[in-house]
Amino acid sequence: MIATELEGYVIRRMERPEVDFAVAQAAAEGWNPGLGDAEAFWQADPDGFFLGLLRGHPTATISAVRYEADELGPAFGFLGFYTVQKDLRGLGYGMRLWKEAINALHTPCIGLDSVLAQVDTYRKDGFELARVSSRYEGHAGGEMPPGLLPVGQLPFEDLLAYDRGCFPARREAFLRAWLGLPGHVGLALRRGGRLAGFGVVRPCVRGSKIGPLFADDEAAAHSLLHGLLASAQEGPVYFDTPASNPAAVRLAEAHGMRVVFQTGRMYLGDVPEYDLSREFGVTSFELG
Repeated sequence: MIATELEGYVIRRMERPEVDFAVAQAAAEGWNPGLGDAEAFWQADPDGFFLGLLRGHPTATISAVRYEADELGPAFGFLGFYTVQKDLRGLGYGMRLWKEAINALHTPCIGLDSVLAQVDTYRKDGFELARVSSRYEGHAGGEMPPGLLPVGQLPFEDLLAYDRGCFPARREAFLRAWLGLPGHVGLALRRGGRLAGFGVVRPCVRGSKIGPLFADDEAAAHSLLHGLLASAQEGPVYFDTPASNPAAVRLAEAHGMRVVFQTGRMYLGDVPEYDLSREFGVTSFELG
C-alpha cells in the first residue's frame, strides 16, 4: 500500500475483482469494453492494475501492464484504463496515480493509446506520437468464407508465434485467455501448411469488436474479416485499424465501415519493432 501527499488518498495494486470495477469505469466513459476483458487483461499481468482510493472509496484507476523481455526484444509496458471520478478531476489524484504506474513499469519503452485531443498532454511527459488508429463501425452478418478454421483446431504455439511477430512482446497467458473466453470467436487461415493469419471477435457492452486481426497480406485479411463479421452477434461491429497500414484502411472501407473514433499510439522511449504490415486490427486500446 502506497501513501501519498494527498490527505486520505492511498494507491495500491488491484485484486482480481477490482479489475471488473476498472472495466465498469471504462464502460461509463463510453469506451465500450468487451464483456470478458477483465479476465484476459488480468492474465496479462496480475501486478499491472492500480487503484486510487480516497478515504477508502475507489476514486481512480490505471493499468500498467508489463510484458517481459524475450529473445526477440526487450521488456515492454503499456498504460490503459486511466480514469478519475468526474467530480475529483484536476485535484491531483489522477496525476499521483499516473506517476505511480509509470514508475512501476521499469521498461525501455512504454506505450499508450490517447484520444487525439490529449496527445499534447502526454507529450509533456515525454511520449511521442507514432501513428493514428481509426475505429471503424460496421455491421455483423454475411457468409462464412471457405478455408477458415476455428483457432482451437490449431496448435497454440503456432498462434503464439504468429502473434509475437505482430506485437512487441510475447503474451502467452493473455493470448490463451483471449482465445478461450466465452463468446470470443477466433478464426485462422492456413496456406501451404502454415498459418497465414488469425483474428478474434468478442461481445462488448455495445455490439462486438474485432481484434486482433493479423494476416500475411490483404487477401488473407479480407477472408478473416468476412468470417469474423459473419461470426459476430447481431448489431454493430467495431474494428480498430492502424492508419499507418494503408491495406488495413482499404480493408475496412471495402467492407462498408465508417470511422467513428480515432486514437494516437504514443511511446515513451524506444519505439518497439514488429511487422506493422501484418497488423490489420489492433487487439485493444487498453493493452496494445
